[in-house]
Amino acid sequence: MNKTVFNRMGRTVAALTLGGVMSLTAATAVWAQSSVDQAFARELKLVEGLKVYNDQLAKQLEAQNKAKAEIRASVAQAGSLGPQVAPILNKMLASLEQFIKADLPFKRQERLESIGELKALMLNSAASDSDRFRNIMDIYTVETEYGNTYEAYPATVDIGGVETPVDMLRVGRLALYYQTKDQKNSGMWDRASNSWKAIDSSHNRNVRKAIKVAAKTIAPEMMSLPIPAPEGV
Repeated sequence: MNKTVFNRMGRTVAALTLGGVMSLTAATAVWAQSSVDQAFARELKLVEGLKVYNDQLAKQLEAQNKAKAEIRASVAQAGSLGPQVAPILNKMLASLEQFIKADLPFKRQERLESIGELKALMLNSAASDSDRFRNIMDIYTVETEYGNTYEAYPATVDIGGVETPVDMLRVGRLALYYQTKDQKNSGMWDRASNSWKAIDSSHNRNVRKAIKVAAKTIAPEMMSLPIPAPEGV
C-alpha cells in the first residue's frame, strides 16, 4: 500500500515537474518570439528611415545636377557677352570716379587710388570680366555704406595756407568736419564754395564730443552741430 502511494506521489511530482518545464519552455518561446518581433520592428524602422534618407539624397543630387547644367549654360553664354560687358564696366567706372570727385572730400586720395587700381584691372588681359565686375561692385558697395555710417580719423587740412594736422569727422554724406589737435579751431566742408569754412568756436565742445563718439571712446549722446545748407539754397 505504501508503495502504491509512493508510486502515485512520484508520478504526480513528475507530472508537476514536466508541466513546470513545459510552461517554462513555452514562456521562453514566447519571450524569444517577442524579442525577434521587436528586433524585426527596429530593423524595419531603420530600413524605412534609410529609404527616406536615400530619397532625399536622390532629390538633392537631381537639384545639384540641374544647377550644374544651368551654370554651364550661363558660362557658355557669358563667353559671347564679352564685347557687350566691357563698355558697361567702363561706363560704371567712369561714373564712380566722377561721383567721388564731386562728393565730400573724405579719404579722397584713398578712394581715387581704388579707382586707379580698377582702371589697371580693366586693362589687364589676365583678368576676366567677372573679376572686373566683382571688383567694381565691391567699390560701389563701400561707397554706398559711407552714406549710412559715421567715422573719425586723422588727416591734414589746409588752414591759411598751412597743412595742419586735424581730427576729421564724417557724418554719413551729410557733413564733414575737422578740428585741430589743440581743439581750438573747427571747420566744415562748404559744398557751395567747394572749400573748408571755419565755424564758431562755440561749437568746438560738441565737435570734440562727436569725434569721440565716432571713435567709440564715449557713449553716443545728443548734441548740436552746424549743418551746411543744401546745394542751391
